[in-house]
Amino acid sequence: MLIRQFLLCIVFCTYAIAASAVDHTSFDEICIIYTEAKNSSMPKEQRSQYIFDNVSTRVSNVDALDAHGSVFHLDPTERYSIFKQAAEMSLKRNWDCAAVKALME
Repeated sequence: MLIRQFLLCIVFCTYAIAASAVDHTSFDEICIIYTEAKNSSMPKEQRSQYIFDNVSTRVSNVDALDAHGSVFHLDPTERYSIFKQAAEMSLKRNWDCAAVKALME
């Protein structure tokens, strides 16, 4: 429980500090990558590798990359909601992605 709170604090503090400098397309690009993977016929392990490879090459914003990497230290049932909150804090708008939700949980 303490580790979870620590990770949440890191994620939210990072976004509160850097919210004004966020690339407004980074989280959307992550959504596109997850949608491509979800719509493919790749096996689960290959799909995961596709996601991580493409996020690291197609997303340049450090905040979005940090949020994406950080959520995988959380319980799978909490990953999407935390990622969504981080995106919304950074973008200062509503954000949602069905593919990310489906594949993160």
